[in-house]
Amino acid sequence: MGDELGRTLTATRGAAILLNIVVGAGLLTLPGLVQKVAGSQAPLAWAVCAIAATPLVLVFVLLGRRYPDAGGIAAYAGKAFGPAAQRVAAFLLLGAVAFGLPSIALVGGHYLAQVLPGSASLYALALVTLSLVPHLLPGDGAARVMTALASATVLVVAAMIAIGVVTAPPARITSVGLAYPIAGAFAPFMMIFFAFTGWEIGAGIAEEFRNPATDFPKAMVGSFLLVCALYGGAAFTASRFDLEGVYEAPFIRFVGPVLGPIGPSAVGLTACLIVFANLTGAVWGVSRLVFSLARSGQFPGWFAGTWNGRPVRAALATVATLLCVLIADQIWHFGLDRMLALAGQNFFILYGIAGASLFRLMPGTGPRLLAAAVVGLVVVLCSWQGSNLVYPALLGLAAILAPRWPAKSTVHASSPP
Repeated sequence: MGDELGRTLTATRGAAILLNIVVGAGLLTLPGLVQKVAGSQAPLAWAVCAIAATPLVLVFVLLGRRYPDAGGIAAYAGKAFGPAAQRVAAFLLLGAVAFGLPSIALVGGHYLAQVLPGSASLYALALVTLSLVPHLLPGDGAARVMTALASATVLVVAAMIAIGVVTAPPARITSVGLAYPIAGAFAPFMMIFFAFTGWEIGAGIAEEFRNPATDFPKAMVGSFLLVCALYGGAAFTASRFDLEGVYEAPFIRFVGPVLGPIGPSAVGLTACLIVFANLTGAVWGVSRLVFSLARSGQFPGWFAGTWNGRPVRAALATVATLLCVLIADQIWHFGLDRMLALAGQNFFILYGIAGASLFRLMPGTGPRLLAAAVVGLVVVLCSWQGSNLVYPALLGLAAILAPRWPAKSTVHASSPP
């Protein structure tokens, strides 16, 4: 069997994986919560965040096109600033997903618990376990599943938005943008911005494209445009409804006139579909990072083994870690909001590292201005975090003190572990 990652991705399949990584169940919740904070300025608030996210995505487009590596942002930091920076970036990303992905699974678990008997934590464990299954499929089975999940997500969410547009009270249209001052569009910025994270995880898939120089940028830009379309459609539709009492689940109000009492169940099952797709896509991206770290000697070489061009061992380790965090949460009760906050701040810092790497690696006025803008934005956002920065600081220290292993460029695995 092969000892390198298979190059099976096209622009379409890559966009599907990135869409799955970025879009989470927050798509079904945030439009209502943002409207609660920003009122009629909510659609503008989403537009502001989309504009702010554009340079961050462009950073990964430029770096991934030139340096297609499974290590993604960690590999970029390593090329720009050396092995120590690579380890720090890797530990920050792993520290983010260690809390972020279990949080996403718990969100899906809570949705399922509203539809089916059972506990949210049990459903979260099941969702994480099932997210491994596509990665065990032979050939390009995982990529096919990702494409199907992304297509289903887009179609189902688009259908719900369309129902909302058709059934919304016409009078709500005239109130958009009039009730609140323009400053209201900036109030929920941090809340929305988390919905635009994920491309830092997806950067690691660049190595698996058949033609990274052209297909990876297409996948990144295509997924970003799709994400903006979904968010924008949901935000606009939410602005046309009175969401009092259902701010946390606005889609229930969208589909209520058509689906009636089964609307909440339909929204809950849609959320589970999105969460499953989100987890599956994230396991793809994180497992590639683990594989890359093992290949370069940052992690034990055992994790660099592949089966049919796929890092199954790294995927197993990723899922096992997420399950352990979920179990630990049941014992120590970390809190969903706290877990999401810890993950979010790490993602912001990683965007800054990506920007700094771009500034160092790519000469030219355009890329360097883009990099400087990204770093400046991240510095401003991180300055609000205060004591929360202790967590990434500890991860950075752990990265520096972590042991090293011999680099392994080839680790054969003739059968799945």
